Amino acid sequence: MRSSRSAPAPHGASPLFVAPRRALLLLPLLLGAALPLGAAETLADAWREALAVDARLSAADADTDAARATLEAARGLALPKATASTAYTVLSKEPAARIGLPTLPGVALPDQLPLSERSYATHALQASLPVYTGGRIAAAVQAADIGVQASAFQRRRSEQAVKLDVAEAWLGVLRSRRTLAAAERHLAALDAHAQDVGDLHRQGVVPRNDVLSVAVARADARQQLTRARHGADLASAAYNRLLRRPLDATADPAEPPADDIVRDDFPTLVGRARALRPELALLGARAEADDQEAEMERAARRPQIGLSAALLHEDNRYRVSQDVAQVAIGVQWALLDGGIQRHKADAAAARARSARERLADSASLVELEVRREWLAVDEASQRLATTAAALAQADENLRVTRDRYRNGLGTHTEVLDAEALRTLTERNHLDAHYDVHLARFRLKKAVGEL
Repeated sequence: MRSSRSAPAPHGASPLFVAPRRALLLLPLLLGAALPLGAAETLADAWREALAVDARLSAADADTDAARATLEAARGLALPKATASTAYTVLSKEPAARIGLPTLPGVALPDQLPLSERSYATHALQASLPVYTGGRIAAAVQAADIGVQASAFQRRRSEQAVKLDVAEAWLGVLRSRRTLAAAERHLAALDAHAQDVGDLHRQGVVPRNDVLSVAVARADARQQLTRARHGADLASAAYNRLLRRPLDATADPAEPPADDIVRDDFPTLVGRARALRPELALLGARAEADDQEAEMERAARRPQIGLSAALLHEDNRYRVSQDVAQVAIGVQWALLDGGIQRHKADAAAARARSARERLADSASLVELEVRREWLAVDEASQRLATTAAALAQADENLRVTRDRYRNGLGTHTEVLDAEALRTLTERNHLDAHYDVHLARFRLKKAVGEL
């Protein structure tokens, strides 16, 4: 049993003999704060680099190029078309027309008149211009233009996804490094306490059981430190991957500003989300594009009128004039096609209705997502305030418990419990600190403003 009297300090030292040891533990932190450091990487820097190299954005840019090319092709449907062609024809027999000339005594007259050579070449230059298509070309242009808008919405959606991924990885590096520092402090505190226990045991003040117990606690702390070190390495690798850097490159993200927190009310955020979310705009654009496709199919059932002109040259010695010019206006009207165009139009209209139904459902999901992230910001903010106060209390509790133990008024188990409680409180405070920023970024993504 330990005496209720104050235990003598080891080696004749005062009860505050561990103060120099604590100063040594804090020395690296003080030096780190005093020495000038290189400029840390802000989130804006990380976003700029990631957006320049991310494959998702490169794919979205390619889709935009394809949509613009499709639009130009649709506009080209209304422009004149010109073709040049050459053909060489070989016939099995020379074409001829039978003629019935009156017979004359003693005169042999031919009964056939040649019309064309057996083999000849034909050269043609032809041009055509659509005059009336029943709105088919206008609908095609409108659908292609909506496709360009949809590709812009898709790119913005991809950009926001990339920015959120980078923000999460950026905060992940900061969180993991703070976790690693906390694990190092926890092990250092246990090492200091183990030194205290060893000194008291050598004086015969505490039993060997205290020495063994603190050794087990230090072994567990070393495991936590290893886990935290590997977690920090993995977080840096994930961050570097998004920026297309070597996975083992040094990552040095800057701490986010503490006061940059969204404080708008929920109805305002929902209204902005309905107007800004690219997913909703994308579904609306798809519905409009399907409407225009349906109109294109209906227009194909109307009369199609076109103007054409041609210059023809035929190497035929039987022709009086081998060069011929022609102009024609033609009308084509599909009176019966087995219902193909009508069914295609119905299918496109059904796809438009489907897109609008998905749009209505997605709008409610967006509202739910905004509410979830809005509540997450509020929850994390309250946790941050609560854990800040709890951390100060845990520090004071640990200090008092250690003093009681050194003076023979407390038990070794109480010290370990106080240290574990302090470590848990620090971890909760650390999580709340970064959860506030993470929830803020997710809320901006949910609103469409990231």
